[in-house]
Amino acid sequence: MNNFKLNRGWTEEDKLHMLHGGVPLDDFAKNGTPLILDSACGIRVKDIHGREYIDALGGAICTSCGYSRKELAEAAKEQMMKLSYAESWSGITSTAAIDYAHALAEFTPQGLDRFFFVNSGAEANETAYKIARYYWATKGFKEKNKIISRNLGYHGLNMVSMWATGIPRFQGKLGAPDPDIVNIAECYCYRCPFGKDYPGCNLECADALAQAIEKQGKDRVAAFVAEPIYGVSGTICPPPEYFPKIKEVCDKYEVLLILDEVMTGFGRTGKNFACEHWNVKPDMLCMSKGMISSALPIAGVAFTEDIFQGMLCSESFPHLHTCGAHPVSCAVAKRNLEIMIEENLVENSAVMGRYMLDELTKLQEYPFIGQVQGMGLFLGFEMVQDQKTREPFKNKEEKKLTKAILEEGVIVRPGGSRIQIGPPLIVTRDDVNDILAAIKKAVANFKA
Repeated sequence: MNNFKLNRGWTEEDKLHMLHGGVPLDDFAKNGTPLILDSACGIRVKDIHGREYIDALGGAICTSCGYSRKELAEAAKEQMMKLSYAESWSGITSTAAIDYAHALAEFTPQGLDRFFFVNSGAEANETAYKIARYYWATKGFKEKNKIISRNLGYHGLNMVSMWATGIPRFQGKLGAPDPDIVNIAECYCYRCPFGKDYPGCNLECADALAQAIEKQGKDRVAAFVAEPIYGVSGTICPPPEYFPKIKEVCDKYEVLLILDEVMTGFGRTGKNFACEHWNVKPDMLCMSKGMISSALPIAGVAFTEDIFQGMLCSESFPHLHTCGAHPVSCAVAKRNLEIMIEENLVENSAVMGRYMLDELTKLQEYPFIGQVQGMGLFLGFEMVQDQKTREPFKNKEEKKLTKAILEEGVIVRPGGSRIQIGPPLIVTRDDVNDILAAIKKAVANFKA
């Protein structure tokens, strides 16, 4: 029986009791949250007023197998009735965690078959940084602590991952930068920070990593972390030679390569993991989101046996979470992986993504649409004042277009000067056409 009846309505209760990130607080305190969702199924969500939307963002690029999957609910119930909790530290773990790790090792890139499970992408990143530092310290390099990341990158907003995130708006009023986190120039060919044009640039953005390692000293740099494709900054894809060159630099200077595949993993780009597009195998790989279609919290770090062997000593690894490797999350994540394989969702992402990219590219007939990029069902397009100069808008036109698309019944989001699209991997051709129709109509009627 529910004794906690809402008396003020959803919006007023939200304003009264909640604190949300990513929105201006004064506006929230006055107006509440603009879109409050109540139910969902497949690729569609419904708000508290009964209006239905196609979620072309897949939540936060995460509901890969779709909303409200009965199979996931059944897996959760079955595991909760069997073993609803077990820690995974101090000499205890669960059969559910081991079972999932075994299954996951068949899906991750070859050689990345050791796992540490946590609860979020930010926790996965911080775990990877800890593993890197612990690995080097155990091998006798106790000052090899620095983590290098990139401008525009997003690696979560915990107190260490926040500084690895190269987006200043996420760091205001939160203290001094972490001195062991070093940011280098972004890889963004459309707006090259070096003023060069690809392919005549000699990949200066990759050379920036070598220069940073030499400046800091190779015996002080533990790892380099990067998203294969920028996510929060707006689905920005690298040239195909970039990550192979990054891997060469890391190997040359004995720096571990951590790829943050929290967004790009589990079929999002048309491969199991985005690094497979370039045949690059990192030393560690961070994952979450599509790992469980965000039906429950789970995340993890996959790493090599060489790293595990290098960590071996008489001490314990000083890292744990109360709900890390939670048996219910592990059971549901395993069922999510089975669904991806059974329904061939990785291939569907590749096929539907190619079609969607071809159609979105046609938007460049409008003078305010710049670069259109994407891999699989991870797509985005740039908004510009002028296609030749590539000058971005200064008054957040991407937010206005996002709102216009929402009014057509489709959810997308702005990222930097881009509009980002990433629907669930279960989308059909008809679903994609519905999404495209809404975007095309909003673009056609848009006045910058």
